[in-house]
Amino acid sequence: MPDDGSVAESTSTWGVVNVDAVETIDPTEDPRSFSSKLPWAITFESGGLTIGCTVLYPEQFDAIRRMFDCEKSIVESLARCVKWKAGGGKSGSAFLKTQDDRFIAKELSRAELQTMETFAPAYFDYMSSAVAANASYFRITEISLADESVFLLQRPTLLAKVFGCYKLTFKRTAAKDRGSGKSKSTQMNLLVMENLFYNRRFARIYDLKGSTRNRHVQPTGQENEVLLDENLVEAAHTNPFYLREHSKRILRGALYNDSKFLADINVMDYSLVSGVDSKTNELVLGIVDYIRTYTWDKKLESWVKESTFLGGAGKGEPTIVTPKQYRQRFLSAMERYFPLVPDRWMKHKDAPEEDTSSLSELWPDW
Repeated sequence: MPDDGSVAESTSTWGVVNVDAVETIDPTEDPRSFSSKLPWAITFESGGLTIGCTVLYPEQFDAIRRMFDCEKSIVESLARCVKWKAGGGKSGSAFLKTQDDRFIAKELSRAELQTMETFAPAYFDYMSSAVAANASYFRITEISLADESVFLLQRPTLLAKVFGCYKLTFKRTAAKDRGSGKSKSTQMNLLVMENLFYNRRFARIYDLKGSTRNRHVQPTGQENEVLLDENLVEAAHTNPFYLREHSKRILRGALYNDSKFLADINVMDYSLVSGVDSKTNELVLGIVDYIRTYTWDKKLESWVKESTFLGGAGKGEPTIVTPKQYRQRFLSAMERYFPLVPDRWMKHKDAPEEDTSSLSELWPDW
């Protein structure tokens, strides 16, 4: 571990903050209450290697970690990571998973890092208003809400929790070049999030975007295999995800709320990952990959595919749509993917996601 002298001043715009300041944070503080948004910059040297770590929004993320009682365990977990091949995605990003399986670290591109910097304040605000201090993740059984004691949300949310964002630099200076100042530098940006499937075993996992365009993979039958939308549509004929009324209403409300939040901040291309625990028969759900905004290149691609320019018209559903269009398609598909099974105790008439009156009855602040 670096000593006190290893925290050096920096001329970068990230700034340097005393690392001891974190101990004064009240664990009951709202992440929105911190006025300081300056990152912390920590550097230390060892054997010609200079390692720098810039912590984005340190106080806010620390408050989030304290909310979920993982501020100490996350340090122990991150000390032991292994490479992990995540299925379902096409971004090409590198992933790490802690050996205890609790957390996942995803490599961010420079554009994604910039997005995270602007996205983070809205994320803190949203999570603070949605999650109680000791809430757990959203969990549903195939017949009813599982163990309602863990469902302590002021408003339901399916967003996978993000616990930190870091910018790492590695500079190695050869012995012969130490006097000249020449060095080789490597940079990595990491986003640390919860592992939605921690301590679970799944017979099937789906990565769902609400589209059937190029959303099919050939099943191999391997454990924890990630399948896509078209695979779910095929399996729904024999093994659908039926939900009872209460579970369906909470799921519908969470999807409506989260997708509206993401559309309002111009985010798209997120996924709903779902898996059935083979031991408990519980359906576990979470929204991931929500750090992607509707940038100019996506707008250009969408325009080309929708127009006759460069032969773009008439080639099917465009892969890039606006955040609002993506949300509408996403909600409509999830409504079909997780059908309601009525019973004799059903009290309310089932309503699609466009009917917000039923949602306002559950959560008046919507």
